[in-house]
Amino acid sequence: MGAAKEAGYADVLVGLQYGDEGKARVVDHLATGYDVIARFNGGANAGHTIATPSGALRLRQVPSGVLHPGVALYIGSGCVIGLQQLASEIAMLAAQGIRLDGRLTISDRCALVQPRHVLADRRDGARIGTTGNGIGPCYADLAARMRGAERVAFQLRDLRCDEDRVFELMTRQAMRTDDDGNDIAAMMDGMRRAWTVVRPFVTDDAVALLRRVEGGARVLFEGAQSVMLDVVHGVQPWVTSSHTLPAYAYVGGDLPCRYHRKIIGVAKAIVSRVGSGPLPTELGGQRSEAYCAAAAHAGRGRADEAASHDPLALLAEADAFATGVALRMLANEYGTGTGRPRRVGLLDVAQLRLAIQQAGVDEVYLNKCDSLAAFAHTSERCIPVVAGEAGCAGQRVLRFPAFGAEAIPTDAGAPLPPQLGALLEWLAHAIGIPLRGVGLGPERAQMRLLEPTQQNTP
Repeated sequence: MGAAKEAGYADVLVGLQYGDEGKARVVDHLATGYDVIARFNGGANAGHTIATPSGALRLRQVPSGVLHPGVALYIGSGCVIGLQQLASEIAMLAAQGIRLDGRLTISDRCALVQPRHVLADRRDGARIGTTGNGIGPCYADLAARMRGAERVAFQLRDLRCDEDRVFELMTRQAMRTDDDGNDIAAMMDGMRRAWTVVRPFVTDDAVALLRRVEGGARVLFEGAQSVMLDVVHGVQPWVTSSHTLPAYAYVGGDLPCRYHRKIIGVAKAIVSRVGSGPLPTELGGQRSEAYCAAAAHAGRGRADEAASHDPLALLAEADAFATGVALRMLANEYGTGTGRPRRVGLLDVAQLRLAIQQAGVDEVYLNKCDSLAAFAHTSERCIPVVAGEAGCAGQRVLRFPAFGAEAIPTDAGAPLPPQLGALLEWLAHAIGIPLRGVGLGPERAQMRLLEPTQQNTP
């Protein structure tokens, strides 16, 4: 008899700041080392972008391993499903020649986003800065379970058992919360059509992922949002509606934690945040927050700023708010799903260090290092980094020598700018864990792995 096959393992990848750290491009970079890429939280509020030669691939619910045909994809029970968004995403991928048949599996324990969840989120979510996709109300109903004598939460398995009854209940409950029956009827028709697309991917096998791992599969769990937006550990109410810490991967991802191996964190060299909530190092402070909120409300975004501002001229103004606008434009800091302008701040090392400690991170990838070249156009020609305690008055700001965009290597074998190398060396010691790679631009080829001598491992 042959030897029993060795069991596989699972790693967890999470964002370490306020979302939009570039997790998808790191997942895409690492995917060839895994057999399954799995989602464990969130819904269509995730905005994961991968730059490809044919254009940007924007994902909201499908795991970011889609460009690797040999890698399976799994959406775990901790996620909530917007049927129409998911069906549209599947169709978008098919139009690009990426078929998910035989690759994508969705747990039937995933909660279903209903029309009244979307209506409630659009009515109330703006105060928090949600995406309006019904995610929060869906998670709230999942906890509430019943109102009066009626169920208010449904899972995909309920649709599998009796879809006509579930659609009837969802319609009736939505009609009580909104007077426009025509809109609700259109939403329900769209959901019914989308369900025919999504249903073939749904499984009732509660141990589908476990059996893969027992057979030797290597899993990478892909977190949505960020550890700073965890529904409990973030700053209420400006958080997402699910657990984002890596420990939850084994609850929402349907795998026993005994198979855990390591945690990978993703950060970026500038900080950004969509919506309301604390951002201690925000360039322009309250002025920036109010500006971004007004722009989001009015539907203004990337195109409007490009038509109104010259980023290099803004950088020369020696004004924090103007610098933030310029960084947003040059680093393309706009919401993936919404196009909203993101609030932009300086790298906050105290916040990053705390997130690493809370999440138990083993290694870090740092994206958007190329965005630091913008500081070469400021009057100080220095890269400011906040090194003091996050949120405290009188924060200590360190200034590192700047480098120009022309110094960013295009050849994978070329050395990093020495100014960037010095900053990375300092940062690795400051956070206490190794930097495994840096992003030098949005393209797939612009992710640079760091050699052990470059990592300066503490």
